[in-house]
Amino acid sequence: MITFALDTSTPSPSLALLADEVAVAELRLAPVPAAGRRVLQAAHGLLTAAGTDVADVGRVVVGLGPGGFTGLRIGISTALGLGQALGCPVVGAVSLEALALGIADVAGADALLVPVVDARRREVFAAVYRALPGDVLEVVMEPTALAPADLAATLAARGAPALVAGDGAALVAPHATPALRVLPPSSPAHALRAAALARRVATAGARPVTPLYARLPDAEVNRRRAEAGGA
Repeated sequence: MITFALDTSTPSPSLALLADEVAVAELRLAPVPAAGRRVLQAAHGLLTAAGTDVADVGRVVVGLGPGGFTGLRIGISTALGLGQALGCPVVGAVSLEALALGIADVAGADALLVPVVDARRREVFAAVYRALPGDVLEVVMEPTALAPADLAATLAARGAPALVAGDGAALVAPHATPALRVLPPSSPAHALRAAALARRVATAGARPVTPLYARLPDAEVNRRRAEAGGA
C-alpha cells in the first residue's frame, strides 16, 4: 500500500511517501513564512519525483501536533481533502511521538526521550517518553506547553538522563545539566520526519484526525483577555 504522510506542526513541514511502511521519498520544506501553504505543491513534486500517481495513494497519515495553530489546521485540512478526493482513509499520529522516534534512533539505553517544539510565548511544546523494543514508546509525560526552565526542572526531579531534540531545543539548552543533554544542532534527530508518523501508526495504532493543541490558540487567549478587560 502507498501511504502519503505529512506533518505541518512546525515551520518546516515534512512530507513522505511510503510503500508498505518503507519510505521511498521524503521532503522537508524550509522554515519560511507560510511554508504550510505550499504543502500541496510540495506533495505534487514529491509524487512526481517518486514516479507515483496520486490515485495510487491508499492512505494518508497526518501529524496532529501539538504545534502552531495555523500550521496544524493547514496540514489536517490538506490530509482530509486528499482523503475525500481519493476515497482513502486518513489517520493521525502525535507529532511529538514521531519526533521521539527520531531521538530514539540516536539515544543510548535508559535515556528519556524529550521532543520539544518551539511554542512561542516563551514556551515549548514537550513530552517525555521512554523507548521500548519494537518502536514502542512509554509515555512518561503527556504533551504539554510549558516554559523551558519548568521542563528542565521537571526532568531534573525524575533523576534519569534525558535527551532533548526538536526545533525548540535551543530554548532548553541554557537549562541543560549533565543529566539533561540537548543534542547538537547537526543531529538528524532535530528534524521531525513525516515518515516517522507512519512508523508510529504501525506500532501504536491510528488516532482520530483531531488536532492536539496542548494550549489555547493565540486568538482565543486574546479574546478572553479582551472580555476580561471589558468586564
